[in-house]
Amino acid sequence: MSEEILKAIEEHGVHARVITPDDDGHYFFAYYDLQPFDSTGRYHLVHKVAFEDRIPGPDDVCEIGMIDLQDGNKFIKLAETYAWNFQQGALLRWYRDDDHILFNVYEDGKYGCCVLNIKTGEKKILPMPIADVSPDGKWGLSINFMRIWNFRAGYGYCQVKDPWFDVKAPEDDGLFLMNMETGETKMLASYAQIRKQFYFEPNSNGKLVINHINFNTTGDRYVMLFRNFPEPGMWWRTQLISGDLEGNLYMITNFAVNSHYHWKNANQLLIWGGATTDPKDADLRIYEDLTKNCYVLPKREMSTVLDDPNKDIHCLWSPNRKYILGDGYGDNSHYRNLHFIDPEKNTDTIIGRYYSYTTDGKTGEYRCDLHARFDRSGRYVSFDSNHTGKRTVCLIDMSELEGYEY
Repeated sequence: MSEEILKAIEEHGVHARVITPDDDGHYFFAYYDLQPFDSTGRYHLVHKVAFEDRIPGPDDVCEIGMIDLQDGNKFIKLAETYAWNFQQGALLRWYRDDDHILFNVYEDGKYGCCVLNIKTGEKKILPMPIADVSPDGKWGLSINFMRIWNFRAGYGYCQVKDPWFDVKAPEDDGLFLMNMETGETKMLASYAQIRKQFYFEPNSNGKLVINHINFNTTGDRYVMLFRNFPEPGMWWRTQLISGDLEGNLYMITNFAVNSHYHWKNANQLLIWGGATTDPKDADLRIYEDLTKNCYVLPKREMSTVLDDPNKDIHCLWSPNRKYILGDGYGDNSHYRNLHFIDPEKNTDTIIGRYYSYTTDGKTGEYRCDLHARFDRSGRYVSFDSNHTGKRTVCLIDMSELEGYEY
């Protein structure tokens, strides 16, 4: 292990301990807005892979499992999948109870979704991969992960070429709704329909993609980042669009900077974004769905000058919706900062700073983002990091923070 990495552990591994085994594997959970902890807090879901220094290929397998936090942090293997990436894994999550998990798979030349009973081993393969599942577990939203792979390889799957690779806005591809009990699917909106309904500037004739999509807290609406493939010398642009289960769509913002987000409740969406295409104008703001109402969080008092509060962060509400957790992409020294934001006090505290050696800014598709997430009680936070010299999952006890309520 290099002296630089050891120095990072000593100086910046604040309140954190590694909970994954020190073996020949690399461990991560992936995205910040998914829940890795079971209802008891004993088990933490993880992905385990054999490498971390490149984009996964079509034959690279990922082990699906969980860490037993009450039995020496033992890794328990549950399944395998080929449908995975380093940013969102296989979109692994608990499903309805502590007996079932859900993750995307590639089997028999097709992408799908596996619902696995971890107690009995019984599994059900649904006909489409999921991007998100409603809180009651009844509905799944599905998008084309082959198209996403061509847009950003760190978020899609590579086994099959996108059938609509050369089509800018297909009539028969787009957003799908899947009944998680029966597997019945229907298209909610096509790319062609969305482009026609919401004129996309400046690349209205460019190739379009749905990048991220998530249900609200009641499962009756969702929001998506609708983007264009970047033209040479240009950056992609984003429309923030919400919709219902019948496919009725509403444009929250047009042609602006919009990035990571998290629903506060059924109607309010926290997002790092702006009203223009200039990233300098972006910051944390709250949009009210189905209206043009927007509240920009005030500039926060920083506890340190290590990071710029205007930089894009993965923003996540605490379970009680009192606080915001966020992690960014790091500075020129490759350190990634973990922010704890108290909107009532208007403070932004760096509670951890971790060195990352697999990063080249925002373009590294196999970079190791912290992707910090709360447990269900709000007391603990886990995050992914490779500051120890390999990719690991770490744990913080938030009750150590003075004045913190959960």
